[in-house]
Amino acid sequence: HNMKTEQITTIFEALSQEGRLKIFRLMVEHSQTGITPTEIYTHLGSMAKNTLSFHLNILTQAGLCTYKKNGKSLIYKPNCKLIKKAAEFLLKDCCEGNCQC
Repeated sequence: HNMKTEQITTIFEALSQEGRLKIFRLMVEHSQTGITPTEIYTHLGSMAKNTLSFHLNILTQAGLCTYKKNGKSLIYKPNCKLIKKAAEFLLKDCCEGNCQC
């Protein structure tokens, strides 16, 4: 499962914006049940809805989350496996490839 540096760059570019990082963390906190854009909006308070939509789109395109329709609502969930793979990529050569840190 080797990740390409372009994919890693896309992941970190998506998470490098404070609003998107907050959104992703909220998704992680609700990873079991998922979270709707309305719930995210309520938690964040000060983000415009069109801005939230823009950020959710970037996170989705980067593969950091998925969504499914539930009636009229969308339920977003984080792609925790992708973050784990990104961390593995960053640390794979630590301690000569046998990370003990």
